Amino acid sequence: MNAPPFTNWPPPLDLYGLGLLRMAAKHGSMTRAAAAAGLTQSALTRQVQGMEQRLGVALFDRTTRQVRLTAAGESLLRDTAGLMPMLDEALRRLGQNHLASALEVRVGVSRSIALGHLPGLLHAHARRAANVRTIVEHLSSTELLSKVEAGELDVGVLCPPRRLPATVTVTHRMADVFQLVMSAAVPPPDFAKRGQQWPARLTTWLRQQSWLLLSAHTQTGGQVRRWLKDRGLTPEPVMEPDSFDLIVHLVALGLGVSLVPRRAVAAFPRRHLLHRVPLPEEFRRELVVIARRSVKPPAHVQEFVENILFS
Repeated sequence: MNAPPFTNWPPPLDLYGLGLLRMAAKHGSMTRAAAAAGLTQSALTRQVQGMEQRLGVALFDRTTRQVRLTAAGESLLRDTAGLMPMLDEALRRLGQNHLASALEVRVGVSRSIALGHLPGLLHAHARRAANVRTIVEHLSSTELLSKVEAGELDVGVLCPPRRLPATVTVTHRMADVFQLVMSAAVPPPDFAKRGQQWPARLTTWLRQQSWLLLSAHTQTGGQVRRWLKDRGLTPEPVMEPDSFDLIVHLVALGLGVSLVPRRAVAAFPRRHLLHRVPLPEEFRRELVVIARRSVKPPAHVQEFVENILFS
């Protein structure tokens, strides 16, 4: 194919065409992508072939069953990855600011955030801005960061990595204190006391327990393991649930011990089923609220951020 000069008008690719290309790449099939786009398979194929002809380069390798991006296609979609979210955000703001569309705030909450953390995040906003719809997503920290950076979320709450991207800003910080919990059906150790050195008997007892921990691949899971290792403990968890609320329920059922946020214990309705075991030292993590740095949020999003009681 001979590439035409890209200075011609109209350009060889527009946002509609780019959306079709991304859909074909996502589904790996012209048939499935066409169904998602509301087109026939032949119509979508003609659209893609027309764009390839105008660009002068093949974007897909095709077989009878699937399509795969070529190196050129991967480069094009990678370099234009931010355009569709930017357009979505621009249209959302246009609707909210000029077309009387319903106001909404999109919030991402990390899976390691317990239910006990949410009142400080949402309660004042729900009371003061009942006309603003709140969309809450439960995500991994990696997904959450990506969505905030891409403008698909207005606000994110997470245990941050050691370095946050320069594209986001921190609006709130909170120290989150953890407790060791075990089932109330088992007598707790009587040699664990706050503010003292770690007794050898306590370390031995902790090594004998079945542990429930978040995955080591999560920020909090990794931090907990490093903290335990510094105290001579390297437990191999019997389970790795993906939330502290679930861990608290499993501990109450007698399935092991765990370090969990104090707020997760406070929100548990059957606290009588738990023993809270004092340790000589407390494990703490930091939680943050983040937003995009480069974009001034609309007034109702800024009000949501100001209503957060998170410190």
